[in-house]
Amino acid sequence: MNTSANTNQNHDITTRTARAIGTGFLRRNIAGALLAAAFASTGIGLAATAYADDGAPAPGTDATAAPAPAVNCQTDPWGFLGSQRRTLCDGPIAHDGSWSRTRSIWVPAHYTPGMCYGGSDNWRLEVCDSGRFVDQREISNDTYPVRPETVLPDEPAHLN
Repeated sequence: MNTSANTNQNHDITTRTARAIGTGFLRRNIAGALLAAAFASTGIGLAATAYADDGAPAPGTDATAAPAPAVNCQTDPWGFLGSQRRTLCDGPIAHDGSWSRTRSIWVPAHYTPGMCYGGSDNWRLEVCDSGRFVDQREISNDTYPVRPETVLPDEPAHLN
């Protein structure tokens, strides 16, 4: 019996198995690193949105204009991850118990984070921008009559 031939065969099998295990291990590590980088970049991108003025006035108000009649207002974070604002303003209660409510949904002025696109292949260029300033903008502005029994479920009672 020739033992050298058997040893060479076993050596070849062992080498191939070790290479296959090493390749799979490397692929799993790279896939894990890419997945971690994707989660980290998404988190950084969402956290990088900085608002210039959290207490900006509601849309349609002008600081230089004449004072408006006394109304009570409340501004709360609104929308996806609080990226918008909802301002509720109530007028005085009438003799029949009703009042007028104005609901404005708006986005405060803010800076958008910089982003890079492309660059995954050798022949593509990577294009980056450094972010930009976005002005405050109004999404909706509604005025409607309210009575204590008709207050919407996600809105407070009359604002004092």
